[in-house]
Amino acid sequence: MKKYISNMSKKNIVLLNLRKLYDSYGYKKISLPSFEEYELYNENKDFILGNILTIMNPSGDLLALRPDITLSIAKKISKEKTSKYDKVYYQENIYTTSKYAGYNEKEQLGVELIGKETLFLNFEIVSLALKSLEIMSKKNMLVLSHAGFISSIFENVELEYEIKEKIFEYINNKNSHDIKIILEKNKNISAELKNLIYELPNLSGNIEEIEKKLSKYELNPEIVKILSELKNLYDLIIKFYDKKKVLFDFSIIKNLKYYNGLVMQGFIDKIPNAVLSGGRYDKLFEKFGVDTGAIGFAVVTDNLNEFYKNENQKDFDILLLYDESNFEKLAEIVDNLVKDGNRVRTQNIACDGCDFETFNYDKKYIFENGELKIEI
Repeated sequence: MKKYISNMSKKNIVLLNLRKLYDSYGYKKISLPSFEEYELYNENKDFILGNILTIMNPSGDLLALRPDITLSIAKKISKEKTSKYDKVYYQENIYTTSKYAGYNEKEQLGVELIGKETLFLNFEIVSLALKSLEIMSKKNMLVLSHAGFISSIFENVELEYEIKEKIFEYINNKNSHDIKIILEKNKNISAELKNLIYELPNLSGNIEEIEKKLSKYELNPEIVKILSELKNLYDLIIKFYDKKKVLFDFSIIKNLKYYNGLVMQGFIDKIPNAVLSGGRYDKLFEKFGVDTGAIGFAVVTDNLNEFYKNENQKDFDILLLYDESNFEKLAEIVDNLVKDGNRVRTQNIACDGCDFETFNYDKKYIFENGELKIEI
């Protein structure tokens, strides 16, 4: 078994170790349908990024290829109402369309923790995220934010929806300059609030550094509460993990209609985009009429393809070319080689047009006239 695992691609070994991690912490693997009723997604468009692929079943009902895994999990948990689904993990594909990319299919491996928010539940999911990143690469960073931080600042700001969305985009891109152009002539927003908004793209670092930057502003009670909760979370995290692996960045703005609390993004070296993404999304279960909360994250496994590229990955260990002299003995030899942990490809030696050199392997055996007589 060890030899078999050592012959797996690096990416598949990482995914195997991630599943083992989630199993070890009591998360149950869940399987989900690829197709759901179209109405599930149509009624929850706010929670979906990208367009939906639809198909008509033989009964005339409109179905959709799953564009979002969390919605399917929320539906299942809300319907089943059993504690066995409080902690789940999955490895599933999502399907979307876009104007530029066309049809898109991505695999995700993720975890969901169902339950009303507590310090420990937030810590548990952050801890799993940090352990997941460490499995992927020793050079990693987890970036934390909070959806409520931004939303509480803009809650009572009199701005058109499109302008707000544009400001959110600039904050996300750390573009203070264009935010100032939009707001500098706005007389409905106080100078102090404008200065706080201008500061948002620069609010990154450890929590103490961020608190120092914010100390010159009069913060509303909600922000004060959020900062206190994040400080408590951070103090717990650094008791178990290297503080250099955790960064806070309040310029990260994810779907505010979806997330309502802690937000996270995970990065590893040599990959510019986040390989791990998630957060707290209590609002979703409210839509299903369930009084609970939820937090989770997903690893977009397709993003790991380049990082774990195996140029010298062997197709198999042994190429065994055979004639038709003694199939019983041949089968026995092959079974013994496999039991020793080898990956064996058998091929008739008389195969016309077979180019065996296209394969990458360690050894070549030839079984001829009832004997395994040549080893190369």
